[in-house]
Amino acid sequence: MSKRIDSPRGSEKKSRQVEKAIRDWEKQFPGTWILLEVTEEDNGEPLRGKLITTAADPEDFQRAWKLHREKGVLTMVTYGPPLKPGPAVVVSAT
Repeated sequence: MSKRIDSPRGSEKKSRQVEKAIRDWEKQFPGTWILLEVTEEDNGEPLRGKLITTAADPEDFQRAWKLHREKGVLTMVTYGPPLKPGPAVVVSAT
């Protein structure tokens, strides 16, 4: 997904892709599936990426994911922090 920026004249548009740390993308989209183009990794661990698309269900972006994969673009799917807290586990050693 690219961000569009209007030119000073307002008639021409430029596309610009923003690159961020993976964790920053996750924080930006809580409760959402996120498809990213990986732009930096360390020993196979993705560190930074550009946003391709987001969805409530990862099946919604299967086509975009497949298209990028066919072009040889390294992608990853991640999920923003849940909107509702999950169940807590309490361990007791009695």
